Amino acid sequence: MTCPPHEFGFLDYSVMFVYFVAMLAIGVWAGSHKKDDDEYFLAQRQIPWYAIGLSIVATLISSLSYISEPGEVFLSGFTNITGKFIAIVLETGFVLFLFIPFLMRFRFTSAYEYLGHRFDANARMLGVIFFSLQTIAWMGFVILAMARTMVEVTHLHLGTIILLLGIITTLYTMVGGYRGVVWTDVVQFFLMFGGAFGCILFIGITTHSTPIDWISEAAKYHGEKQSTRIFSLDPYQRSTIVSFALTMFVWHVCIHLGNQMTVQRYFSTTDLKAARKSFILAVFGNLCINTVLVLVGLAILYENLKGNTQVDLSQEKKADMIFPRYMVEFLPPGLAGAVLTAVLAAAMSTISSGFNSLATVLAMERKQTDNPSSRVSFATGVTLLAGLLSTLLAYGIDVLVQDRNIVEMMPRSFNCFTAPLGGMFIIGIFIPWIRAVAMVPATLIAFVSAILISYGKELLGLEKNLSFTLVMPASLFIMIITAIVLDLILPGPRKDTAGLTWFSMNQRPNLHPSLISDFQEKKANG
Repeated sequence: MTCPPHEFGFLDYSVMFVYFVAMLAIGVWAGSHKKDDDEYFLAQRQIPWYAIGLSIVATLISSLSYISEPGEVFLSGFTNITGKFIAIVLETGFVLFLFIPFLMRFRFTSAYEYLGHRFDANARMLGVIFFSLQTIAWMGFVILAMARTMVEVTHLHLGTIILLLGIITTLYTMVGGYRGVVWTDVVQFFLMFGGAFGCILFIGITTHSTPIDWISEAAKYHGEKQSTRIFSLDPYQRSTIVSFALTMFVWHVCIHLGNQMTVQRYFSTTDLKAARKSFILAVFGNLCINTVLVLVGLAILYENLKGNTQVDLSQEKKADMIFPRYMVEFLPPGLAGAVLTAVLAAAMSTISSGFNSLATVLAMERKQTDNPSSRVSFATGVTLLAGLLSTLLAYGIDVLVQDRNIVEMMPRSFNCFTAPLGGMFIIGIFIPWIRAVAMVPATLIAFVSAILISYGKELLGLEKNLSFTLVMPASLFIMIITAIVLDLILPGPRKDTAGLTWFSMNQRPNLHPSLISDFQEKKANG
């Protein structure tokens, strides 16, 4: 049996307080380095590969995933995690051998610089706008998810928690710059893994059970419910292994190409070899944390089925609160605070990365005639504004989503931007004849398609909304087809794309020498 329920007390708050102080201290340390462009935005491109790898994991596994993954075990058994693992394996080859080698040929600071050179200024601006909107909305969701978790555990006021979380994360991001973001991510990765692992260890010891017991009980339970499905042609089917694998594959591909939060990590490594090593570590770390989170869900489900806990398994929209409720009701003092701190780490790593990446992108959009050092001051102002907007948005989203499940809301909200944004890079790199005159409208059509798929019931009068797993794959497919068709129809000149597509990599791009990496220069000079 587990320990009896307890109140979140002094020891738990002390653990959280130490964590907040440590994050601010790292930010101050990182901020002591000189404040020029290359340092503030990319840390002189000298961040060790292992720090980058762990930072990628901490950035992409936010509190949204951290608290919802265990709850998904209650709803769909092994459906989502199996699909996610398939997607990660498929993604690895694309990122390792196609995306990273292509991107590392350039010395860009902002990923959207590529769109300007490959297409035109309009495409670049559209990419910046989409990324900015996605980031503000994403961070708003992360702040809200974390705040709801803390309300569930501490019973503090939601508004107070949203404000506190937004202020602290914004402060250490402003002070520490990119270097501070990466090294706080590293600490937060170990907190995330340790918190979930500690929960697993506690349940195993107190119930005298093992993961084998948990998996066995879960298999029986979901076998009776027929929760796990491999494939379905029903577009309303919530999730199957194939559909979830597809949507996660599209997400991973688009995030690694079209999202500054990830691409900035590779740009800040020393060379191609380091970038690849960081990605391999990120894949391994991603698999480890996702496995541990699923085991947390299996362990809590086991406890519930054995009568040790009382969780209403019929409340699907509340599934993402199962883990937080277990923390406060059954984990002992100290450990509950440590696990909640791990959830905080998952949230703050994503938020700080989002704010810093947004500041970097917008700073690079300033006129080239500006004093480069002034971009740092501008970036700190953007970080402050992004923190304010995301914090305010979290209040609004709380009213909008209410009791909706987090896993289903992600692709129906900020991830509506993911496929159109990633699609701009996919088309730019791998379909060399597409011009900006076709790209820009195709991107807008893809975004509108994502919205209509997400809210077909409310906007189109459908019987109910289509599966959330269709949003990103369908909008990406529509975008590619639309771009090809529009390029055939719309008139306009063709641009020199030498060195800017996968099929012209052996040619030297018509870029300023400062934008071409050293190893690419050596290759071009033969």
